[in-house]
Amino acid sequence: LINLIKQNHPQYVLVVAPGPGEIEEAKSFNIKIALSNNLPLNFFELASLIKKSHLVIANDTGPAHMAAHLGARGFTLFGPHTTPEKVSIEREKFIALQTMDLKSLLADRVYALIKSSIIN
Repeated sequence: LINLIKQNHPQYVLVVAPGPGEIEEAKSFNIKIALSNNLPLNFFELASLIKKSHLVIANDTGPAHMAAHLGARGFTLFGPHTTPEKVSIEREKFIALQTMDLKSLLADRVYALIKSSIIN
C-alpha cells in the first residue's frame, strides 16, 4: 500500500508512527518515521501528528481510534475480531474497512477504496 501511494501520489510525504517494538520494521518502509528522541511518540505527540495529517490509514489500534475521534480523515482496517459498529470508530470522515482475513487483503484493493480520499 505504501508503494502504491508513493508511486501514484509523489507530492505527499508518507509518515509512519511506529509503536514499541516496531521501529526496525518501520525503517524498511523507506518513508519518514515519526519518533521522539528515537522512541515512539507519546500520546500528545501522536495526537499532534494526526491533527496535521492529510489522511490517516491505520489498523484497528489506539492510534486509529484517536484519529477518528480527533476528526481526522482516514481509514482503519478491521479483521474478524470485532466490528467497527461495536467499537464506534466510524465518523463522517473516518471509515472502517472490514475483512474476514487481513492476510488476504491485497494492497490494490485497499488503494482502490481509498484513492479518491488521497486526492481530495
